[in-house]
Amino acid sequence: MMHKLGLMCALLAGSVWAAEVPQRNLVNFEAVASREVSNDLATATLFVELSDANPARLAEKVNLALSGALKTLKQYPAVQSAGTTYATYPIYGNKSNKQEGWRSRGELQLTSKDFSALSQLIGDLQASSGLQLAGVRYSVSDAAKSKVEELLIEEGIAAFKRRAALIQRSMSAKDWQLVNMNINTGYRPEPRVMMMKSAPMMDAAVSAAPAPIESGESHVQVNVNGSIQLGD
Repeated sequence: MMHKLGLMCALLAGSVWAAEVPQRNLVNFEAVASREVSNDLATATLFVELSDANPARLAEKVNLALSGALKTLKQYPAVQSAGTTYATYPIYGNKSNKQEGWRSRGELQLTSKDFSALSQLIGDLQASSGLQLAGVRYSVSDAAKSKVEELLIEEGIAAFKRRAALIQRSMSAKDWQLVNMNINTGYRPEPRVMMMKSAPMMDAAVSAAPAPIESGESHVQVNVNGSIQLGD
């Protein structure tokens, strides 16, 4: 029994010693695959901002504008609402520093893959509901991004293998074996945000016109990094 226990301890000690011995001929490197992808999703933010001495009356005005916008939205099935927000804060006089009233801002976010329909709806809302356009953000939809990432993963792994073979030849190694591999995806959306002037600075005809929407592109990237061991 003691002999078996001693043998087991010796085997365990040998395993620990072997694990501590560094592997030979390890090479760490990275391969990258990337692509510019056309943005297929637009998110527009519209808002109404009003002031009144009576907070209840003010809330009614803002809610009326937002409910009118949502009613108009139903005429555009290709555009979806991403929700509304509402905020109220007091207004203080510059000289007296006393509260003189209330100011409220209501926002409506819209998303769509149909840029033409979204553009027309923005124009209609500016003309009929008195909403102003804060800006439009562009991005790649989850479905489109996932499809591109799958293609880039294949390209990234193929590039990793080519680089491994190149390293093997350059080092005059017999072969190479994969030790570990990590795959990371990255997405950099279109930084450009289309903004519009505030209502007082806009001509009525301009505010009612469809908003110009140019989607642009976003950068999708896959990084494949890992280690290989070169054969002697």
